[in-house]
Amino acid sequence: MVMTGRSAAPRRGLSAAELAVTRHLLVHGPATRQDLGDHLNISYASTSRLARALVDGGMASEALEPETAIGRPRQVLTAVPGARHVMGCKLTGDAAFGVVCDMFGEVKATARAALPEAGTDGTVPVAGAVKVIAQLAGKLARRVPRLDGIGVALGGVVADRAFVQEGTFLGWRDVDLAAPVEQRTGLPVIVTNDVTALAREQLWFGAGRTHSTFGVITVGAGLGFAAVREGIAAERQIDNGHLLAHAPVDPRGPRCRLGHRGCVAAYLNREDVQDHAPEAVPRPVTFADLARAGRAGDEAAGRQLDDAARALGHLVATVAGALQTTCVVLAGEDVAALTASAAMTETIDDRLRPGPHEVQRCALEIVTTPLTFNDWARGAAVAGIQHVLGGV
Repeated sequence: MVMTGRSAAPRRGLSAAELAVTRHLLVHGPATRQDLGDHLNISYASTSRLARALVDGGMASEALEPETAIGRPRQVLTAVPGARHVMGCKLTGDAAFGVVCDMFGEVKATARAALPEAGTDGTVPVAGAVKVIAQLAGKLARRVPRLDGIGVALGGVVADRAFVQEGTFLGWRDVDLAAPVEQRTGLPVIVTNDVTALAREQLWFGAGRTHSTFGVITVGAGLGFAAVREGIAAERQIDNGHLLAHAPVDPRGPRCRLGHRGCVAAYLNREDVQDHAPEAVPRPVTFADLARAGRAGDEAAGRQLDDAARALGHLVATVAGALQTTCVVLAGEDVAALTASAAMTETIDDRLRPGPHEVQRCALEIVTTPLTFNDWARGAAVAGIQHVLGGV
């Protein structure tokens, strides 16, 4: 079992009201009791009781604000960053990337370990992966006073925050991952799709600070999608993103591996991109490789990159329209090269252009966050923080 720092009983989760106050402090910063009551629509007496409970529980601190020229100084409530620490773990096909974060999602330490080699059937041994996750937790637990939980993120389909119905890069089907990790570590565990974890991180510490509804699109080893609607991250998709990935863009375009001509995946899915890339571009192909080849004079590579950026522009506009949001987050290893192409911006601008008799004008905010594997692990940690605080 993982050594979790100071020996102590598992901490209780917060009540719904305590979680609402804590979330406000984490997302928006310190606040007075009056401000909290006004924002959360609760009475001053209730706010005072909640503030006392959070201070007594070590979740928050309270101090007088600096004296002002008018009126008496007020008590200001502030979340305590070190009140909880959670490990986030991002699983790829061959490695586990771990970080440990405080309540504000600030990374305190990182670690990496190789996963066991996949068998002849392409399946990574589950027991071996569980052992690696537990070892990372033990290593990172020594870097903080106490470890309170674990969030695990991976590509694929996850049910009930515990069961991997499809582990895209691990060869897993119907694997209960949370239970064996909990048994090995003695810590609460949440398992989540990696893009969903990123959406949950953005909800508290990114786009969600100014937008209650937004979409997330990731372009990297695969295409990924997630949605936050009215402040709630969607846990499951009906299709694991298939419908968006294969939405048509150009009936004259290249075919994807499923045979669709000119769909989104044909332009943005890494395997399909490699199928259509010029032979001179090094394998395996990334969009950064296409950009470099284009700058070096390879016109075909430059056209392929611009076509992909154009497809991404159409995808962004479609997601924004479907969700009825003015914010879309673009993330992943390949987004930097794509967003650097003017073709993406031109496509979005053209989609936003109103007709001559339309009175509504839409402005779309694009948040771009290129990611490392540690950033993916941070998303898992934030999902873990939300889980241990109150199961959100």
